[in-house]
Amino acid sequence: MRFRLVFFMCGMMAMLFGGLMMFPAFVDLYYQNNLSAYTFFKAAFFTLFVGAAIVFITRQEITDKLSPQETFLITSSVWLCAALVSAFPLYLSAGCSSFTDAFFEAMSGLTTTGATTYTHLDSLPKGVLLWRAITHWIGGIGIVVLAISILPTLRVGGMQLFANENSDKYEKDSPFLATKIKAILLLYLVLSLLCASLLYLAGMSLFDAIAHMMACVSTGGFSTHDTSIAYFNNKTIDWILILFMLLSSLPFMFTVAFFTGKWERIKNDTQVKSYLAMLLLFILPSSFIIWHAGYFPSFEEALRQMTFSIISIVTTTGFVLDDYQQWGPFFIAFFFFLLGVGGCTGSTSGGIKMFRFNIVFKSLRRHLKMMILPHAVIVPQYNNKPITEEIINSVMVFLSVYILTIVIGTLIVAASGTDLITALSGTFSAISNVGPGIGNVIGPDKTFAAIPPIGKWTLSIVMMLGRLEFMTVTVLLLPTLWKRK
Repeated sequence: MRFRLVFFMCGMMAMLFGGLMMFPAFVDLYYQNNLSAYTFFKAAFFTLFVGAAIVFITRQEITDKLSPQETFLITSSVWLCAALVSAFPLYLSAGCSSFTDAFFEAMSGLTTTGATTYTHLDSLPKGVLLWRAITHWIGGIGIVVLAISILPTLRVGGMQLFANENSDKYEKDSPFLATKIKAILLLYLVLSLLCASLLYLAGMSLFDAIAHMMACVSTGGFSTHDTSIAYFNNKTIDWILILFMLLSSLPFMFTVAFFTGKWERIKNDTQVKSYLAMLLLFILPSSFIIWHAGYFPSFEEALRQMTFSIISIVTTTGFVLDDYQQWGPFFIAFFFFLLGVGGCTGSTSGGIKMFRFNIVFKSLRRHLKMMILPHAVIVPQYNNKPITEEIINSVMVFLSVYILTIVIGTLIVAASGTDLITALSGTFSAISNVGPGIGNVIGPDKTFAAIPPIGKWTLSIVMMLGRLEFMTVTVLLLPTLWKRK
């Protein structure tokens, strides 16, 4: 285990975030908030200095390929380091009462969860609001690159399905992988620019357009106003955000294939077809129900509200347009279960993700068929590829750890002094990187400020576990990983 390399990567991450802190500092100067600007400049220079010192001390020539153990440790360490560094300027800035809140906010931003402890967003310095948005935007592209380049080779949660049709080429042909990452980065930038432009033209201020763009394309959910998207009261803005939340929850390589004319891949993508069908199945009947119940005067209004709310939760963005808890007990339960669905693999969305549901359903179908025909040889297919026992077992282990983490997290948060509904929905929301929970404490129109410190630290860890697909972090607890060979 090359620990110097781990510290080197953390130092590089600190330097990156130190440089990014300059942006909110200059924004605060522009808005004549000199005190907040000074805070960000101070945090930026300190972070840059510490990061540069670590890089200088641990610098080395990287000649050998990373081992799986080193990849697990570097991935987890860099993510944790990024959260600690991102929390530093928040802790020094106005509106943050403790380092616990600052770390919770930073981890929520980087994992694109969107849960917040801030209670008066409208009065916060622009630099603080921008920094929260930047953590979303960086975390969003970071998790896409992770899902494309690292998780498949580590065989985490069934991700080996996405290694490529030729796994040997995927693992050995670094130019091929580099090309994919460049295409994703370019698409991410294009979506970001287009989203910000349309939001600005629809009526947002330039600052709000940029901040909400970063939260939207990353499926994060941080807003610059206490009432989230409801603040703007603009139908055009609502539909623009619906479109880009949906696009950002689709696999980025799918979108790249769409723009490059690879129609065969698009036509055969099981995950995307089932994902879009599921959204239609959820949205249309639900819209009719709340319109027929009289919650909205027209079906168009009911359709917009329901479409926004469902896509916001399923894509794990967490923007709020209306308090869906006011739509009756059925929709409280409905949105609670939606917290775990998630978007597609290879996107910025969190949650269980659609491809794992596909694997579970296909495995269940095979099991039922073999109960009738015990001697039949049935090989389930996904995107015209056989689903191996290794992939099925990997998905089942993922789901088992997912449920176990919810149970343990709920117990700890409840033990910290919160009620069961808050503890359960908060943990469920954190592990799925959604943001809002259910209930009177952390509902869609509330914040996580009332959660006790132990609960906030627990939820911060749960966010990281969910974002890094569990195994990347939990494997570090195995003594076998640290034994010399």
